[in-house]
Amino acid sequence: MRWALAALLAGCAPSPPADWRDEVIYQIVTDRFANGDPSNDDASGVPPMPGVPNRIHGGDFRGITEHLDYVAALGATAIWISPIVRNVARNEVGDGYHGYWASDFTELEPRFGDEAALRQLVGAAHARGMRVIVDVVPNHAGRVFDYDVDGDGVPDPDPAISPTYTPEVQPGEVIFSARPQLFTAEGTLTLRPEHFRRRGIGDLGVPEERRYGDFPEGLRDLDTDRDEVIEALIATFARWAIDFELDGYRIDAVPHVDRAFWPRFCTGLRERLAAAGRTQFFLFGEVFETRPESLVPWLVPGGIDAAFDIPLKFGLIDGVILGGGAPAGAAYLLEDARRIYPMDPAPLGVGLDPWQARIVFGDSHDVTRLRALVDDPFAVDQALVAVFTAGGIPLVYYGTEQEFAGGGGHLGREPLWETDYPEDGATFRLIQLLAAIRRGSPALRRGDTTVRWAAEVGGRELDTTADDAGLIAWERSLADEHVLVVLNTHPTRPARAAIPTALPEGTAIDRLGGGRFSVQDGRAEVTLPPRTSALLVAR
Repeated sequence: MRWALAALLAGCAPSPPADWRDEVIYQIVTDRFANGDPSNDDASGVPPMPGVPNRIHGGDFRGITEHLDYVAALGATAIWISPIVRNVARNEVGDGYHGYWASDFTELEPRFGDEAALRQLVGAAHARGMRVIVDVVPNHAGRVFDYDVDGDGVPDPDPAISPTYTPEVQPGEVIFSARPQLFTAEGTLTLRPEHFRRRGIGDLGVPEERRYGDFPEGLRDLDTDRDEVIEALIATFARWAIDFELDGYRIDAVPHVDRAFWPRFCTGLRERLAAAGRTQFFLFGEVFETRPESLVPWLVPGGIDAAFDIPLKFGLIDGVILGGGAPAGAAYLLEDARRIYPMDPAPLGVGLDPWQARIVFGDSHDVTRLRALVDDPFAVDQALVAVFTAGGIPLVYYGTEQEFAGGGGHLGREPLWETDYPEDGATFRLIQLLAAIRRGSPALRRGDTTVRWAAEVGGRELDTTADDAGLIAWERSLADEHVLVVLNTHPTRPARAAIPTALPEGTAIDRLGGGRFSVQDGRAEVTLPPRTSALLVAR
């Protein structure tokens, strides 16, 4: 996979995408990507603390704008950036550098830049044919108030923890440290106590508490059952999207809100955008469920267009490719899971059903980086091959291309500027290659998926005698084009199999390594060394 790129990359200039399946999304944690304007580093009133993982570092909109050519060189065609609204800057548990601690939904986070800087970023991206996605959080605000359960007029002890969850509103009052606002059709709504659920910290493993409780670290749960709150959330996110010509929203914490909220919110948002002439606005959400059967119920009619394919991440990428599990145990995630997904696109949505538009990823800000999970660059290579070939829309997390190996949480949000943005590293070139191959292959972007082989023995079984140990193969097909994706995930053994395929008789070419494989009687004769992948196409 780390071979001859020049010929494969030549003549692969991007063309305007016809639908979102033609995109490659690059996720950026704004505070950690590029510091284009050091003068705004302390604009929130607290100084940056570079080198401290949970503190502000200084990245901003101008920094992203200045490095869009780097993103384009990687092969990405869309960027997803952190929440843009003003945040709680600092408390005793860390900083709101990431954007998920909103203190005012009607103002930009000053550390990231002003309106002119955001417009310049969006305009520069659009000039390069890139779409811009912004992270949004309808579920909660930051820790904008503390509880005063005992009614003594001062915050209760240890306010970061909050009271233990109760089914009803906590007794006593709340003491605001910031007064968040939302836009409305008439102006703004200043949030009052009744606009929050005020039930204390919930147990994320209990569905009721996950939906109605405050988020960990005291993030205050909005009362998304209230008409006034729902309408203001719709007005707020419609205004940002229209005023700044955004192309989509990544929606945080979908299962932390009642299911009934999502069709009302998404339909209301789409209707306002359509009235402003905005179409193809992508709404995809974080539904942190590792089984399709638990994820799919959140894909309600009229709700989000799609979700992250977290089951594929944990089942195939972590379980098989990185973890050595038996490929047979994850094969259904590539093909059969499609049967339980809704078949209809959301009205006024992007025109794709939730399976077609699902986001396929290897790592992100919410999970541990790939290279922190396994100390084997060839395993990481295989994970990236899966991301670009499994269907859906591929996502690359910033820094993966520079072989970052931070752990989960704050440790996996390293400052990219320390690398000086080189474009000649092995992983950068591999992603560049995979993006180019995908761009030139309608079957990889839009084709159906058929699992062709899934071994019963995985890479953890080092002493196995099975010829196909660790082998998994799937075929992407559209009209007369077929691409057979073959991965030997075993770390020490070659794998052999005669894999069924729709490729024509004769010789198939590996787009990754340049090798040749015989196809006879509807089968591809494949032998792959350990930790090797192949993308077979007709000669």
